[in-house]
Amino acid sequence: MDKRIERTQAKAEKALFELMQNKNFSEISITDIANQAAISRMAFYRNYASKEDILNKFIQKEYDRFVADITSHHLERLDQLLEVYFGYFKANPEVLSAIVNASIEGLALEKQSAYLLDFFETRVKNQQPAPLAVAYYSGAIFASLLYWRKTNYQCSTTELSTHLAEKIKKDLLQN
Repeated sequence: MDKRIERTQAKAEKALFELMQNKNFSEISITDIANQAAISRMAFYRNYASKEDILNKFIQKEYDRFVADITSHHLERLDQLLEVYFGYFKANPEVLSAIVNASIEGLALEKQSAYLLDFFETRVKNQQPAPLAVAYYSGAIFASLLYWRKTNYQCSTTELSTHLAEKIKKDLLQN
């Protein structure tokens, strides 16, 4: 890819991320993004079809970073996955702040649920929970993440992940 294109995309993605720290996604315009990134609207449209396009790429990059971290740890147990998951968001609070402040929790939850289903299908081979059950617990994990953030991370990642993993295993994997 051309270096100019990479620089423009990096600027636009950074600008959107910065704007999402303080603004609802629906209130952010392409002009806002272009101005924050110090690029023209034309440059924006040469690289993205819409602000949703840049948002999807932003979320995908963050989940790719998270998945790469999990993959590098060779995790095969749910408690390990959750420990890395919560650790990632504790170490990168600006990512969760952007998701919450921009009101895109649904999109983030959708990506998370797809990953969690894939985790069970590819790593927990001997027991496969139903996709609906995985979606339900993905919501519980995400809600726990939001609550943990709201309470200023009062318990450790290990305590939180162990508690959730035990509940999920009991409910999902024992049936």
